[in-house]
Amino acid sequence: MSSKIKVDTIENVAGSGNVSLGSGHNLVVPGTLNITGASTLTGGIANAGTITAGTIGSSVVFPAGCILQTVQTAKTDTFTAGGNTPFTDITGMSVTITPKYNNSKIMIYTTLTGEVQNNTYAAHFRLMRGSTAIGIGDANSSAPRGSFHIDSYASGGSLAMITASFHFMDSPATTSATTYKVQVQVPNGAGNTYVGRNHSDNSSSGGPGRYPAIITAMEIAQ
Repeated sequence: MSSKIKVDTIENVAGSGNVSLGSGHNLVVPGTLNITGASTLTGGIANAGTITAGTIGSSVVFPAGCILQTVQTAKTDTFTAGGNTPFTDITGMSVTITPKYNNSKIMIYTTLTGEVQNNTYAAHFRLMRGSTAIGIGDANSSAPRGSFHIDSYASGGSLAMITASFHFMDSPATTSATTYKVQVQVPNGAGNTYVGRNHSDNSSSGGPGRYPAIITAMEIAQ
């Protein structure tokens, strides 16, 4: 036997405070549930359907692995670094993300196309969080410690553009705005290193053309 109660307002017997269901009972809403004001739901929401408005509070816990936000910068102009250049920022190849949670992981993806002017040399790139190098190799005497490199000698000694990609998962342990960027180092004797173009930068329809350098930051719940 089922019963129906029709009311406009339900209040606590004291006139204020919470209205609670007895232990072991569930509230089933077949239609639309409108919640106004600050409300606390405990025990989880089953078959919630679509939440059409409102803001999820900072105390909400997302399942591990959920992507919470994504920020990307696409650098479409070119960059040139001369020979014998120490690690220096690639202008415009940076992205800033403000993590929602202190324990979140930040996955960084980078990709660029470039060329080292003189063969038998390589240009070295490294990922930075602010002023700290991250995702770099171990020390080996005075050898460069980088995240990835491009080597024009890979094409058999001829000048050629190379596309390189790199990704790294960081643990910044902060909810403050955090900037990630890419730096390049060019050895003495390598000539110029170009990002987004090659040495000739031919503007004809036959190329070689220009290409974007992209850096993406994704916050992942833990």
